[in-house]
Amino acid sequence: MPYFVKGEAGLNHSIIYTDNTERYFRYSGGTWAWRDHNPGNLVPGSVSARHNQIGSTGKFAIFPDYKNGHSALLDCLKTTYKNASINYLVSKFAPAKDGNNVKIYRKFLHDRTGVKDDKKVKDFTASEFDKLWHAIEAMEGYKEGIVTEVFPITEVYRDKNGICELHIKGKGWASKSECINLAKQGCLDLIVCISHMRHEYLRARPNSSVNGSLEHMIVKKPKEKGK
Repeated sequence: MPYFVKGEAGLNHSIIYTDNTERYFRYSGGTWAWRDHNPGNLVPGSVSARHNQIGSTGKFAIFPDYKNGHSALLDCLKTTYKNASINYLVSKFAPAKDGNNVKIYRKFLHDRTGVKDDKKVKDFTASEFDKLWHAIEAMEGYKEGIVTEVFPITEVYRDKNGICELHIKGKGWASKSECINLAKQGCLDLIVCISHMRHEYLRARPNSSVNGSLEHMIVKKPKEKGK
């Protein structure tokens, strides 16, 4: 069964996942927690590493699926914050400097768990702990977006006017205009640029795992259409 082995930040706040069969999928829209499979919005570190982190956005850890991200959140609460009260937990887990409303966050956790005092997380009952992580995931947001398969470019054909056709793995040759539309839909990991003459053209996204520089893929003539 396919599973994700790598995750990387893509265009427009999307995440591109690579699976073990070398197929690529873009997660766009929704929330960061959903796109990263990271329901607690944990930062990269020892906890995320213990739960199969496969990448990062630079700020948040990326996990292969919700199960791993959820396990990392539970681990974080039971280890990093085991001696913390709700008020202290929120001040460190969701600080104001990151744009969080600490007062609202604290009240939400107090109300959801029923814990009103400085009781430490390690002393929570099983029911209170269950309500705690549910509340954190709700507060962090876990709204689903759109999943789109992303197809690599394997070859490029250039005539006297520049790149005019691109070969899409599994789909065959397509015109530049067709590829521009596919890139806008998120199906290609390419950047749509505008020339000084207001013409649209394509270039590769730096450090993309899907495909590298288009200039390095140029061939003398395209293969038969659809091949």
